[in-house]
Amino acid sequence: MPSTEDIISIADNVMRTMMQAEVSHDETQKAELPSQDQVTGCVQISGEWTGAVLLKTSLEFATLAASNLLAIPREEVVNEDRQDAMAELANMIGGNIKSILPGPSYLSLPSVTIGKEFEFKLFGTSVVCDVPMVSFEQSFHVVISQIGETANLEAALA
Repeated sequence: MPSTEDIISIADNVMRTMMQAEVSHDETQKAELPSQDQVTGCVQISGEWTGAVLLKTSLEFATLAASNLLAIPREEVVNEDRQDAMAELANMIGGNIKSILPGPSYLSLPSVTIGKEFEFKLFGTSVVCDVPMVSFEQSFHVVISQIGETANLEAALA
């Protein structure tokens, strides 16, 4: 399993490479983001290790990421741009995390959800890592969920 330091390093490398943005660990952040417009990008990993990597953040973070990644003014960013940017970030961060997990494994196409006060649930998985970070002065979380016997048992008992 990747360490917190591995995940921070991966996120920082992706953000610096793609958007010239710095990332820092934010241990003061709660596991859940405040109730506001939210965006979750997700890629699933299947193979020797099976689970998912989620990028959970605010609409503002997704707007700033889209503006930087697509080189368009912030005020011209629309939801499709946010979805594209978050899909690309989830894909890049998830792919880098996949590379340090047991293999062989395969990465799904990314999915992105935008909305208010929603809960993104991957049934049959357990969160094994939730790393809060900051970039663009906005909070985001990289969450790793794993499928396994414990997760399946917990889901069956719920």
